[in-house]
Amino acid sequence: MSTRNTPRCLGIVVLALAGAFPLLALGCRQLTLKRQAGPTRLDTLMAVYPDLRAGRFVVIADFEDPRHMEIVRLESSSLKAACTLDPRRGSPQTGRQCLEFTTAARNDAVVIDNSAAENWHLKRDWRDYDLLMMQVAAPRGDLVADITISSGAVDKADWVCSSVRLAKGWNAIRLDLADVGAHVALDDVRQIRFAVRGAVKPVTLQLDDLILTAGRDDLFGDSTNRAGELYVQKAGRRWNVGAGGRFELTFANGQIVRAFNLANDPYRVRNVVSGTVLGPSPVVHGHDGRETTDLTSFGDRVVARTRILEMSAVRAVLESQWWFAPHDDTPAPQQPPFISWKYTVYPTGQVFVEVGSGEDPRMPADGVVGFAVTLAGIVEGEVYAHAVAGSQGAADSGPVRYAVAANAQADAALLFVPGAQRQLTELAREYDVNARRLSFSARREISAEKQRSWHCHVFLASLSELSPDEARLRAVAYARPGALEPDLGTPVQGIEGSGAATGFDPATGCYTILPDDDRVRFRIDGRREPYFSPAFTIVSDAAPQAWVYVNHLVFDDVSRDADGNVIFQLPEIIRGRTTVEVLFGRPGA
Repeated sequence: MSTRNTPRCLGIVVLALAGAFPLLALGCRQLTLKRQAGPTRLDTLMAVYPDLRAGRFVVIADFEDPRHMEIVRLESSSLKAACTLDPRRGSPQTGRQCLEFTTAARNDAVVIDNSAAENWHLKRDWRDYDLLMMQVAAPRGDLVADITISSGAVDKADWVCSSVRLAKGWNAIRLDLADVGAHVALDDVRQIRFAVRGAVKPVTLQLDDLILTAGRDDLFGDSTNRAGELYVQKAGRRWNVGAGGRFELTFANGQIVRAFNLANDPYRVRNVVSGTVLGPSPVVHGHDGRETTDLTSFGDRVVARTRILEMSAVRAVLESQWWFAPHDDTPAPQQPPFISWKYTVYPTGQVFVEVGSGEDPRMPADGVVGFAVTLAGIVEGEVYAHAVAGSQGAADSGPVRYAVAANAQADAALLFVPGAQRQLTELAREYDVNARRLSFSARREISAEKQRSWHCHVFLASLSELSPDEARLRAVAYARPGALEPDLGTPVQGIEGSGAATGFDPATGCYTILPDDDRVRFRIDGRREPYFSPAFTIVSDAAPQAWVYVNHLVFDDVSRDADGNVIFQLPEIIRGRTTVEVLFGRPGA
């Protein structure tokens, strides 16, 4: 994706309703509005494209109406270039007509704008939408489409170009407008330019069904809630995970690309990772650990996948994976991903991340791998900390290293606690003055490791919720988790990480307990060190019924994980003694 300039833009959703006309009553007379027989044009499009079924979309041009050609013109550098309305070879599922484009040079282009529009116009405000969709038919599979979107006046336009490799036949292209909006002003789009690379001799392509759509769908919960309830929303090609009134995280291309503190920014105006990603992002350092190198040695493009593993009122679990593609642009080989992330997100704003990477012969043998967490909008000298805290546990357990960054304008603070602290070589701070970004990189030696895995904890909150003392206590609670006091049930041992002896899994932020005869009873003592909204997995062996009691009162916020185990989280900070009991019921018992 190529870009020029990066103005700021806002994303706002407006619901447009489309439907049949009602029956109108005028005094004693009735006026019946005749509806055409069979499906309408909008019905046909919604039946073919699932992204349109919510009804929030606008057709830029589908060429079934001749007026759509008013916004189309040809820019050509070759004599054989042409652009016409084709009455027969449109997308087979949606209509007969389409735009036919013949090109013989890279500078030949179809331009869609309002320079000659009279009865049909290119919509300029795209802030209500998440995807630009189009259909393109190519005669062979060695062509690349360059789609350029421009905003602003011609003399000072900003633009972004997306390149898409075309397969032979019809190609469904879906451009994520959140990516586009990071580089151009979506409230002032002036032009779409379509060109083709790889055409030495004249080739003819068909374009059809250019549509803007707001592809937002709540997969779990209600994204408009203000009660701190967890939700998962699909927005175009992205996923939003948040808790109403607390926070929202946006996942794209395997990374967290947006983070909002909804407590003080309910309209999602201030993205606290604007222009970067939250992380943890992989970085490779030289043998001295000082000079950071990029990852282009592994491939010049990344194939990314994100999928949802679990959704419940207790937590959401997402898995992201990266494959590095070879430099010749061939598809990534069918092999384990180069790196993967598993994010466990709780409605309290606690996020636990497990990072895994397979052995790769291109990794430098004497290198140091780092995982960077970044917050944007930081002014040097503002409140932030790069801290090392003394351990609250045993004397020989060593210090706890953690970092805190704060964005005062957005009233947002971020806590970063690396896991497996004994393996860390450094927790470095890097500040980019021009970009106003603060990054913390947890570095560790990798030369002796074949299968690498790592975990960390991040916590996004308001400044008032993350005082220096509380940040220290939260860091210690993650790095040196407190033990439970079980009467019935056994904490599961052998979980990799610093909490193996207590049953605490640092990759998910959860205590795992095995019942005794379908019963669990334990106490949490937070009088010396608080427990911050502890979460629990009770191995249930698929028992159909379960009851959870906290201090002898029924606790209702209970769910099941992907394996059928009981999961729940105590939403408060535990500073006293708390008793938890779980009972299972089975048929005939």
